[in-house]
Amino acid sequence: MNMEAIDNMKRKLLIITSVSTASFLTFTVAAQETSIAKQGGTEITQEHSMRAERLGRAQKASEIIGMEVQNYQGEKLGKVDDLALDVESGRIVQVILSTGGFIGIGDALHAVPPGAVHHDVVNKVIRLNADKETLKAAPKFEMSKWAECCESNQVSEVYRYYGERPYFTGVPVMDNTPKSERTRSIDAARNAGQNWKAGEYRSHGSHLGYVQKASKLMGTPVKNLQDEKLGKIENFAVDLSAGRIIAVIVSSGGFLGMGDEWSAVPPTALKFNTERDTLQLDASKETLSSAPHFKSNQWPDLGQPGYADGVYRAYRVEPYFTTNAVRAPDNAARNIRDRGNLTLTPFDQGNSTADRDTTALIRKGILTGKGMSMNARNVKIITVDGRVTLRGPVKTAEEKRRIGEIADGIAQSENVDNQLEVK
Repeated sequence: MNMEAIDNMKRKLLIITSVSTASFLTFTVAAQETSIAKQGGTEITQEHSMRAERLGRAQKASEIIGMEVQNYQGEKLGKVDDLALDVESGRIVQVILSTGGFIGIGDALHAVPPGAVHHDVVNKVIRLNADKETLKAAPKFEMSKWAECCESNQVSEVYRYYGERPYFTGVPVMDNTPKSERTRSIDAARNAGQNWKAGEYRSHGSHLGYVQKASKLMGTPVKNLQDEKLGKIENFAVDLSAGRIIAVIVSSGGFLGMGDEWSAVPPTALKFNTERDTLQLDASKETLSSAPHFKSNQWPDLGQPGYADGVYRAYRVEPYFTTNAVRAPDNAARNIRDRGNLTLTPFDQGNSTADRDTTALIRKGILTGKGMSMNARNVKIITVDGRVTLRGPVKTAEEKRRIGEIADGIAQSENVDNQLEVK
């Protein structure tokens, strides 16, 4: 066989191999994108676990609680009694429904997975794809047995009943702990100081953590690691159908000296103390001051990926959602600079009393200024050794000028670097 014939044969083999490999990869990706799992006789469609989530509609937990629940035929099934939340993992575990006699069995509570319900914004109701008989036969929920009803096996049973796949896989595996004792060992480990860390437990995202009612969590004190009280939980911004807590709303104004200012904090930045009566946040007064916050009567749209992303980045928490942001060409240099830590961030804030006071006074001047946009109210102010850096987007050139004047009047113009950008 001559060399030309050999070369032709090699080319044909290469083409065949490439086509086969491409077909195999296509099949593999398709299999990963959508898999069918069987649990308890129910077929459950599961999207690929690595796919980034989109941020859905942000709603106040306090407004969801009490909303009427109907099925898609318009039959009234009850109302939302409460939300069962796992704050440390940022999850809505269950939606607790009060049927109130509407399904013919007197007052009763039922838990449903958040993915099984939908907020009908137009009609201002929560929709559940179930008829009265389906709900009547569903697993019951008893408030007097809260801990038992929120155990992973009980919650999994509820999810399977509604054809939903639980986001968790079980409980953490403790060192040298027999399998039969793992469930009750979690609380024991917290109290006995065993080799267990809430941060590690939370970061896996595959275990069911401490679950509590949203209504009971509201009012819980929030402290930093220096045991300074930052405020208390006022509310939660939630993405109901996705089963996610977008942000925990903390009344931080008193700590910052700013009246009724509230802060949006990523749930996974918080962890409970041993007694579970306080949530801890690793943040100084300066970090909290520089992070996004707002007036109690002027809630931002936390369903906007750009704003929510800013909340997470301020506390150095990786967002669970994708922003799908398209950066403008003139922002490219700034983005590269920010990612490379080549410029100041709120974590570079000086710790001296003078630096802290300067930042606080400038912030107060901005917040008390009339007509300031939400962007202007949340610009970054970093003071180090008396030098002030202003960063972030503002709505107009006039806002940039006014904020610069406020900073100049407090720190003197030669000490102010105004990097604000008109959006």
